[in-house]
Amino acid sequence: MAVLFLWILAFLVLGAVMGINLYALICLSDLQADLINPHDCAGRINKLVMPEIIAHAAAAGLMMLCGSWSMVLVNGPLIAWHVRQVGRNQHLADVTEIFNQLDKEKSVRVGKAMVYALVFLTAAYRGTERGVNMFLDPDEKAKMAEFFKDAVASSVHHF
Repeated sequence: MAVLFLWILAFLVLGAVMGINLYALICLSDLQADLINPHDCAGRINKLVMPEIIAHAAAAGLMMLCGSWSMVLVNGPLIAWHVRQVGRNQHLADVTEIFNQLDKEKSVRVGKAMVYALVFLTAAYRGTERGVNMFLDPDEKAKMAEFFKDAVASSVHHF
């Protein structure tokens, strides 16, 4: 039961991380369309950089507690990149250089969004799988496996 709770918590934290990243991407798009000024854009993004990094690391930690080392390995390069950016003090958007770095920053955010989406969908699948397997006893699992095996082999697949 604890592992199911950890998967649900990781799913929720990853949803928040995706939301933060997409908000930053929207701010950059608004800046490119000249809907907000560079100072506001940098301020909005900079407020959420550290919460995004901490929440992402927490989600990876939750997945590690769940025993999903493959998910930790998927998150590892992005976490290492975040640590490198913070170590070099390059994690915040510079107000004076934000226009020059707009395309680069947007491409980084899109790449991060793809990684977050992959991890988010995998966490949703793994959590659902854990929940279903937790509530089924071995006899029910065997019946479900037989049902799906028959459904795949059946020629009647059109509804």
